[in-house]
Amino acid sequence: MKHISPRYANIQFAFERINVILGANGAGKSKFLTELKDSVGVLTNGAKAVYIEGGRTIKIKDVLQLDHTNVGQFERMDSALAHYANKRATSLADRVFDALVVLDKRDTQVKSHHSDSVAQWIKDGQTGPCPQRAQPPLDHLFELFNEIFPQITLTYDSHARRLAAQKNGESYGPSSLSDGEKQVFSILADLIGLDETYKLIVADEPELNLHPELAERLWTLIENEFPDKTFIYATHSINFALRKNVQKVYVLSSDSANIAEFEGLDSLPRADVTAFLGGLPGILSANRVLVTEGHEKSFDAIFYRWLLSDNKIEIYPGGGCTDVVSIVSKSGLWDKISTRISLHGVVDADFRDDEYLATLGSSCVHTLRLHEAESYLCVPEIICAVASRIGSQENPLAAIEVESCILSLLQRDLLIIAARRVFARSRIALAVSVEKKLLAAAPTREALVAAIRSAADVELAKANSMISPPQIESAFDAEVAKLKLLIETRNSIEALRYLPSKELLNSLAPRAGCKNGADLMRSLRRNFKPSDFSLTGELSRAIEPAAP
Repeated sequence: MKHISPRYANIQFAFERINVILGANGAGKSKFLTELKDSVGVLTNGAKAVYIEGGRTIKIKDVLQLDHTNVGQFERMDSALAHYANKRATSLADRVFDALVVLDKRDTQVKSHHSDSVAQWIKDGQTGPCPQRAQPPLDHLFELFNEIFPQITLTYDSHARRLAAQKNGESYGPSSLSDGEKQVFSILADLIGLDETYKLIVADEPELNLHPELAERLWTLIENEFPDKTFIYATHSINFALRKNVQKVYVLSSDSANIAEFEGLDSLPRADVTAFLGGLPGILSANRVLVTEGHEKSFDAIFYRWLLSDNKIEIYPGGGCTDVVSIVSKSGLWDKISTRISLHGVVDADFRDDEYLATLGSSCVHTLRLHEAESYLCVPEIICAVASRIGSQENPLAAIEVESCILSLLQRDLLIIAARRVFARSRIALAVSVEKKLLAAAPTREALVAAIRSAADVELAKANSMISPPQIESAFDAEVAKLKLLIETRNSIEALRYLPSKELLNSLAPRAGCKNGADLMRSLRRNFKPSDFSLTGELSRAIEPAAP
């Protein structure tokens, strides 16, 4: 999507799917967003835009009650939608009630459609599977909100038209939520029902009223929910711009000549910039923390939250495998964290061999039995159970079909996987050193050089013994043979130990009736417990942090 800006000397902005406009106060970010909103028809070939501003005080009503002042606007679905649509380009705070009323009416439509389908199914002699009810929009809103705030459960009484929140055994109306919780609730309520007529989401200072970690989690979740929509944010938060999902960053200036595209995000030391800004406050406020790999706040957050029985446990994505080990062992800067906090870690098996994983050196770090978190949803027993419960596919997903997909992908990538496992095994640390007592004796130059050469020869011999060409070739052939045996014996579970599964999961999800892996994970969370399956039950017990 390209935009030539009259405001900035006709500079052309070439937008990707997820974009950030950075700029200090007074740089003109908000005015530029207004320019984009006014040009949305040209930018998106006639589609519409949604505008969201952060940091405004939002009032949420506990009861969606219609009265003589608004019944004419909201009594019928067509008039409610028209009234709501007219507010899409204005303040979010002014349309939250409209959003909730529309979601309530859509809930009624979903339930009515399901009742009619079941009645027709009975009339037709109950042939085929009984029609399954689609998830009501309000239920979906409450589910996403619970992913952001695991300790809060939202419900709606359709007869009394009353919303309620439950936390720590107490029940109260959403009007009593904190400002940040209201902001999240309102944004989700506003976006949950977006259809294909809306292609652009424009957010001004999306992180206001939200902790940096919370803002990242919320907007990453929304971006993953709407993969076909374009996002343009205006902010002065570098932390928000460093999110992994962001594809394009422009830095605004009051002087058009100084406007520049900010490139090379991947080369920035993200851990140095964001690890403690985003995650440390959340960790310090918890007693028990599960540290995971990665920076994503979407699939892994849902997966590990489902596995944990206690929603008060904080889940913190710590980076790579060695980062997780460092955090859990409280080495480096992490030794400053209070000792009362119980830290437990979990790392992907990835391409690492069992010998390396055994050297991680912490009894509090658990290694996944399968390649990565997504691999568990590709287990035939699990994904077929979800597909059966959804029941939306004409031809139910069968275990043998899933097994064939797993083994076919393993066959396709067999040589690449074997090579990457050899690469992972071939990383070695070399260091030339001389005994301290020899150095302290202040020997002659010749004696010291001889000692250094001897130490270097030892290190070279170690390297040659571990990664010599014949050994590398032998290790590669052994890996290839191992993978071929899995294919021949159709051992799909063991194959998931070696096979990266993100691509596999996203290809299987639609065949199970879900749009992507995160959607499938939510369906699993709604309908099953970890203990319903042997692999996830075992993992659930292994990763639960001990009480402090």
